[in-house]
Amino acid sequence: MRCSFGRARTSLALVVSSVAVLAGIAVATVVPRDMSKQLELVEAHKDGAVVYGTIVASRTQKLDDVLRFVPFTVLTLKVEQSISPSNLPNELTVYVPGAGEDRLSITPSDDETRVGESVLMFLRADAAIRAHDATAYKVDSFAEILRTQKNRKGEVIVLGEGASFAVENNTKLSDLSPQIIDAVAVLKAAQSKSK
Repeated sequence: MRCSFGRARTSLALVVSSVAVLAGIAVATVVPRDMSKQLELVEAHKDGAVVYGTIVASRTQKLDDVLRFVPFTVLTLKVEQSISPSNLPNELTVYVPGAGEDRLSITPSDDETRVGESVLMFLRADAAIRAHDATAYKVDSFAEILRTQKNRKGEVIVLGEGASFAVENNTKLSDLSPQIIDAVAVLKAAQSKSK
């Protein structure tokens, strides 16, 4: 009987822990993010980045000291436009939590991370990731990768994700880029004043 009670307690503890983890992830996916909030979340005013580019390679890698039990999808992004900062290298390594069947509710869809996809990315310079790859960036959730397409004129259109996202409606990248640059400047000014 004692063994059964111990197992029940362990099972209950696992269920409670799982619910707590899932609740945290669920909250992370519904945080309203206008452009300013999105840039703040990736710390664009510090060492985060916003880039437009094409995914040219993808692989899976486990980093148990960063995220236990779930592998990362590691993308190589050919940078076509470095929006903020403007001096990024031509190629970036981007870590995305979750891969294949080991996906999280916050993991971007396969459509957003497949090789050949042109995307706008909001990237965070995560210290734990950079302990493994000093120049790599991290995407925290599906809200940080936005698919794009070209219109009949050949202009890049960033596909909007609806209300409560940084880009609500389909918007030309040429219109969005200066908005991002201005929003980062406002964040940097606010940070300077708070020091």
